[in-house]
Amino acid sequence: MTDPHPDLERLEERRRRGWHQTPDRRLADAEAGAAFIRRAGMVTLFPASPEVPDLFHAHVGDPEARTEMKWSSPTGEVYGWRWGIGRPAAACYTTFVMRRPTWVSWDLLPAVLRLRAPAAAADEAPGGGAVSAGAQRIARVLADCDGVLSTGVLRALAGYPTGKAERAAFLRAVAELDDRLLLAKVFAGDDDDMRHALVHVRYPEHVAAARALSAEAALDRLLMTYLPLAAYTRPVPLARAIGLPPGDVVAGLERLAAAGYAVPAPGPDSAREGPRFAWADADPAGDGAAAAAGGPQTRTTTR
Repeated sequence: MTDPHPDLERLEERRRRGWHQTPDRRLADAEAGAAFIRRAGMVTLFPASPEVPDLFHAHVGDPEARTEMKWSSPTGEVYGWRWGIGRPAAACYTTFVMRRPTWVSWDLLPAVLRLRAPAAAADEAPGGGAVSAGAQRIARVLADCDGVLSTGVLRALAGYPTGKAERAAFLRAVAELDDRLLLAKVFAGDDDDMRHALVHVRYPEHVAAARALSAEAALDRLLMTYLPLAAYTRPVPLARAIGLPPGDVVAGLERLAAAGYAVPAPGPDSAREGPRFAWADADPAGDGAAAAAGGPQTRTTTR
């Protein structure tokens, strides 16, 4: 029988276990990291927000651990997982959470694209005024090559010569495309360079799926994937982490609650955090993401 009001301590423990932040559930390698991304839907490489899981804390099995600027450390090992996850294309490498490196599962990518770029307008960059002229230039180069380019080649073809000021301008333009999830990072199999590609060119099927989703359906899919392993959520900080209006996230959680997937959770109902919700059947050891494909639908539960 599910406790309709689980206490916060139990929820924190469920979250730590669901996010592999305990010694007995720590992730050993990139392969385990890729499997975790498939279940959790969105996972940052290093800590970016307390509302979103990350591979570093999952690897060390401790949510309080701090990163170190050393190759011979857990930080260096997790940094190397980028190639272990990226080369076999186990997930999409983006900047979805707090504009920081974030792995998004292929199942969740259409919803993420729909939420970050309304109507999945990934082809807006080459024309119009949605982004700066510099970002449009970069997008046109990538569209014309119909593939992926290394940073050096992309910078040269987009008209950013060498020099400190030009490098800064190039990085700002790339950040514009990253923020809108118009740009993806791709890992080559024969070197350690990271390459750039337009999302709508590289992943057209995911962009098409994004266009078919309503904003509500996309958010429901994200929350249905996220909440089982997170155990509970604070909607305002979560909204800030993923760049969405807090009211939209609260409304999405209320839809989950109305369908029986979430219940009110202990904690302050304030403007800073918003009303907390917990996953109704929190089971961190299980694969809660399996329900994510359909979104909230009214169900009968035994409580």
